[in-house]
Amino acid sequence: MPNNIKNPEIIKEQDQIRINFIIKNNASKIRLKERNNNMGEKFLKFNDAIENKNAYLEWQVAYDTKVKKDGEYKLEYLDGDEYIYYRVKKEKIEKKYPAELMVIFKYGLDLGFITKNDINRIIDEIDKIYNEKIFLDNYNIIGKKTENKLYEGFDIYERVLPMSILMEKEYFIEMERKQMQFAAGYQTMIYVCPYLSYLDYNKYSLDNKVSWIVTKENISIFEKIILAFSLASEQHNRDIKELLNIILKAS
Repeated sequence: MPNNIKNPEIIKEQDQIRINFIIKNNASKIRLKERNNNMGEKFLKFNDAIENKNAYLEWQVAYDTKVKKDGEYKLEYLDGDEYIYYRVKKEKIEKKYPAELMVIFKYGLDLGFITKNDINRIIDEIDKIYNEKIFLDNYNIIGKKTENKLYEGFDIYERVLPMSILMEKEYFIEMERKQMQFAAGYQTMIYVCPYLSYLDYNKYSLDNKVSWIVTKENISIFEKIILAFSLASEQHNRDIKELLNIILKAS
């Protein structure tokens, strides 16, 4: 895949938003999996997933991105420096702009799928979650000893990871507390998971491209995703509210 192709690619069309995903490999933030026993237990290749009714796309969606250089993402997705904002992190100022999830919301506003009143309603719900401190981050990862032994003196323990899942017919949203990959501590990860059977694709194509079509009828899916982020942790909650307010002011 050429470096100048964004993955996912988000396109505003006349009466819909098209999200194009390129299925690359299992290490990507976008991958195909099979769901069994309420878990995504198996990674799938594109050709294997097509005929699998339990196949779904796991998307580790982002809501903002660092500005690394002028013109990267920003000019393609959102017009103008009014969308760039600044955040202090560890005594350094990061220059950032909305990405992916917030781009979809901005395009939804542009196309009339949602209104400013809708966004203000969502912000009110985000505030309620914040005020009541309803965060998955409040739940600890724990180890539980089982009655099983691996070998003499070696007991088997199970690690219990707090999860929250919103299950719908066409998709599900999964939140899970995990150990940070490159730092000490834990973080809550959010995965958006539409079932492959509800996405558009050409099974004879060689580009492994899958498209999710967003319309006025299903934009509410992305409202649920916003709420999932606001439930993940206090920091996620504040980030999401900040970005929604940026989009309101810029629209």
